[in-house]
Order: sequence, then structure tokens, then C-alpha cells
Amino acid sequence: MNRVMNIIREFMPARAVIVIALVVFVAGCATTGINKGQVNIISSDEEVRMGQDFSKEVEKQFEIYDNVEVSTYVQGVGQSIVKVCDRQDIEYHFAVIKKDDLNAFALPGGYIYIYSGLMKELDDESQLAGVLAHEVGHVTARHSTERLTAMYGYQLLINLILGDDPNFYASLVSNIFATGGFLAYSRANEYEADRLGARYAHAVGYDPRGMTELLGKLKGTEEREPSKLEELLATHPPTSERINRVNGIVAGLPGSEGTRNKETYQKIKGKLP
Repeated sequence: MNRVMNIIREFMPARAVIVIALVVFVAGCATTGINKGQVNIISSDEEVRMGQDFSKEVEKQFEIYDNVEVSTYVQGVGQSIVKVCDRQDIEYHFAVIKKDDLNAFALPGGYIYIYSGLMKELDDESQLAGVLAHEVGHVTARHSTERLTAMYGYQLLINLILGDDPNFYASLVSNIFATGGFLAYSRANEYEADRLGARYAHAVGYDPRGMTELLGKLKGTEEREPSKLEELLATHPPTSERINRVNGIVAGLPGSEGTRNKETYQKIKGKLP
């Protein structure tokens, strides 16, 4: 910390140094809520700005599937989950990436993407809700900015505040996706997102077993064709362990049966590329 502040003092006036010191102190560790005890140097407002910039770079690298009916449907399911999540201080955005990979990921600040390839593997809306609720869980728990804090530390904060590198976000996105992307969470992060996701899906009225079924599909694909999920599973906990944990969570939820909306989902699925 002292080394960082000395570097900043060489380039910035005393008042700015004091402001940065306060930002680091306040944003360093959450003291309440589900983020209690988690180290994070990035404020919520800064996280939203990062998400906006990251999303622009992501949409340069990936093709967004712009079918209005599909986009509206995914947004609708996603926003229903947002209404019951633990973080209401930001706006959430959902989009479909036109790509056959079995993937979904969340950017800082509430930008969530699901690949069309993963949607094709799902059977009903409850399974889609499981995917989106899991990613909302990552956003709620601020896992992306925790990950960025761990990867780049106070150097990231300096770049954000100085804002003197116009290629900063482009290079950061390229580096992150080259090394596993925002999927490179810790096992604790993944377990927490599963727990929050199952709770959110249940709170909306979806059958939370959809998440277990989703994980079963991933495990089945892993066993049939390991190369398709090699990168994804390398940074995730064992799928079988996640299934066991989610089953335990679902068993503790009151009235575990819920909405499936299979027919509606199959119609949407037929419109995927």
C-alpha cells in the first residue's frame, strides 16, 4: 500500500492522493451483507463503469444474437431473477452470444451473457433460470471485481483513477479471456453462486432442480466429449460435487417443485441459430 501511494504522489497533487487513500480504505473490505469479509478495492459505481466498458469490448469479440423474441425472452427470465436477488443497486443486462460453446458468464456491473450453444442443450425454462440465476449470484457477490482485485491489485485502481490509458479495458479484456475469462473463479465463488442461484430461482417460483439438471447435462457432456468443456471445467469445481451441494440446498427449500415452462422454452429454442 505504501509503495502504491508513493508512486501516486509522484504524479498527482496532495488532495488527489488523499482521495485515493480514502477510496482504497473504504472499498478494501466489505463489512456487511453477503460480501462481508471479502476484499474488493473497486467501488460499486466503478464496477458499473467497468462493466459498461467491458461489455463494449466483449461485443467486439463476440457476435450477439439479435433475434428480438429470443432476446426479450432471456431478458424476461433474467429480470425476474433480479427482482429477488440481494443486490438492487445496479441495473442488470442479459444477452445471447451466437456461439456453439456451452458457456455463460457475468461481467462486472451486471452484464450477463449466455451462449446459444448452451441454450440448445437446455430442456425448459427452469434450467435457463438456473444458468441465469447462477450468473446473477456471481454479480450479487461481486466475484468479478474480487477476481480482478486478486489478479491486478492496486495497479488496477491506479489505472482506473488516472484514466490515462485509452487501451486499458481492451487489453484487460483480452488478457482475461485469454486466461480463462471471468470463469476463472475460485471453487468457493462457484459454490456461492450455485447456492445463491438456487435460492433466487426458487424465490421466483422456478423448480430449483433445474439447476441440478443443468449441472447433470454439463457432467454428461464432459464425459462424452471432454474437449468441449475442458476450458470451462478446468476453472470450476468438480461437477459431481456441485450437483451434490445443490441437491442438498434444494432439499432444504420449502416446496421445491415449481415452474418448468417446457413448451414455451422449446418454442424459443427453435429460434436459436
